[in-house]
Amino acid sequence: MVVFPETLVDPNAILCSFFLLLATRRLISIRSLKDIKFKIFDATIWILVSSLFYDWALLFMILVFAAIYFYEPKNIRNWLVPFAAAFTALMITECVLVLSGNEQFFVEHYQFAISLKITHFSYWGHSTKLVLFALVTFVAGVLAFVKLGKAGFGKVITMRLIALSFVIGLVLNVFKLTDNVYPVMVTFFPSVVFMTKYIESLRKANIREIILMAAVIIPFLVLMTSIAIK
Repeated sequence: MVVFPETLVDPNAILCSFFLLLATRRLISIRSLKDIKFKIFDATIWILVSSLFYDWALLFMILVFAAIYFYEPKNIRNWLVPFAAAFTALMITECVLVLSGNEQFFVEHYQFAISLKITHFSYWGHSTKLVLFALVTFVAGVLAFVKLGKAGFGKVITMRLIALSFVIGLVLNVFKLTDNVYPVMVTFFPSVVFMTKYIESLRKANIREIILMAAVIIPFLVLMTSIAIK
């Protein structure tokens, strides 16, 4: 967040990330193989709520179907739950919109426009920081997967879901990033998980301390550099 302070001025990024975090939490909890349908239903509802802030957040529905495929794909009823949740969310939202006199919200909001501007990414604060952030997270994720090679199957699936969440978040960020929209916050949770898993896998305490110190100091250096350039 220190590297991307502009995300704090975008309330949609904060609220969208919050509801996506709730959805991810429910999907990860499917690992216990208890109340799977309820968890799928909840996760779908939270993703649909997050899409009220960013229309492209609907891409995270891929995460729901991926979780079903990973954990219990043979139960056909699991595949129908997201559609039931979508119908429920649609009816509730439509009622609220009618009562508030804002019936055109769906047409105006869910346009799925791609706000890809080359001039916007030409500024280093938008392109370089995002690329470096993605590369660091990718490297940490690969190393975390390597360390999990001998771990239980449940942990590997969880990391796969988190990796997919990060990729979808990057796609959303590319589609929505404009001068006043900063959706990079939706990628913070998977990035933190990858970094944490990698640091936990290190056996030497002195290396862990060095990496933790670098993780604290480097973001502030990037922030000060951004301020100095502006």
